[in-house]
Amino acid sequence: MRIIIINSLYYPHKVGGAEVSVQMLAEDVARQGNDVLVLTLHDEKYIRKENINGVNVEYLPLRNVYWPFSGGVQHRVNKLRWHIKDLYNREMIDVVESRINEFKPDVVHTNNLSGFSVGIWKLLSQLKVPLVHTTRDYYLFHPNSTLFKNGKNMSLNNILVRFNKYYKGVMSNHVDVMVGISDYIKNLHKDNAFGKKAYYTYIHNPINKISLTNKNILDPESVKVGFLGRLTSDKGFDEFIELSNKYKGNFVFIAAGNTDSSKGSKRLLEEAKQNGILVLGYVPVDEFLSKIDVLLLPTKWNEPFGRVVAEAALAGKPVYTNLNGGVSEIAKSFSWVKNISNFNKTSVLESLEETKNRCDISNPFERITISKKYIDIYKYAIENKRL
Repeated sequence: MRIIIINSLYYPHKVGGAEVSVQMLAEDVARQGNDVLVLTLHDEKYIRKENINGVNVEYLPLRNVYWPFSGGVQHRVNKLRWHIKDLYNREMIDVVESRINEFKPDVVHTNNLSGFSVGIWKLLSQLKVPLVHTTRDYYLFHPNSTLFKNGKNMSLNNILVRFNKYYKGVMSNHVDVMVGISDYIKNLHKDNAFGKKAYYTYIHNPINKISLTNKNILDPESVKVGFLGRLTSDKGFDEFIELSNKYKGNFVFIAAGNTDSSKGSKRLLEEAKQNGILVLGYVPVDEFLSKIDVLLLPTKWNEPFGRVVAEAALAGKPVYTNLNGGVSEIAKSFSWVKNISNFNKTSVLESLEETKNRCDISNPFERITISKKYIDIYKYAIENKRL
């Protein structure tokens, strides 16, 4: 098959887990004998073409007011102009059309579309190209893609959410197959009338099992509890700080991650340092998991999946987190992924005892299994379009 995969960002550009998942999928589908072209965005003025691990990648210039993925602060007028254009970005649609006409794909698989706009769905429908879309965040509900604002999850009755649901819901009627990265996010989109004509299913993200070569020798008197992610309140870093104060005499607290551009995030960083938390900055996940005994993630927003939770669980590290969104599905596969309300010294030591000698942890998110499921979905979309 000839497959175009579209995602806002691609290696080496990365904001979250979506970029990792899309790269894994593209490479695994290509390894199975398919011709894969990835269309993605970059902040340069020309089209750059590369072959990365057997996948042809084209980095397209973003035709909009500014580059939104650097974390910089923008004036609200510029932000409004950006989001209005992103509803139907004619310039990006024309660029994508030229690449489709040249590559002639059997199927197109869209993922995160911020910057491209959902207008490309209408284009693909007009060109009669089979279309698969994977919902990896809440972009169809709200421009911030998180449905989290001012310290809480947003109501679906919010006026901007209602507008997005209506407009992007209409555009989603061009999609042939809607895939969620969890059963939770699949149902959320289906229940809110996205893709009314589409076949719905869910496929979890692919996860590499991490082998920790530098496993710590557990010292019950010096258990290292770690936080991994953006140092922001939506990720629960403020609650991590509170718990570090509560259990300061029981555990050593370590955090890995960077602040965002907000004053609140920078304030949390200073507060963490003042409270004796060792803040390391960015650390690769495998390296960080080798430094800690337990992962503590008081995430407040509804994670669509929860890649870090799955990676830690597969590495045999106990995880305490809010079982929101797709994280609850990961917890079903690992008894040592627990609700954060259970976090205390007794529970932590029991969980560490449970995982201490585990070497038989099976991976329900095997890459080859995930890619084969997507290949079946591509074939279904092609056949369904033919009929």
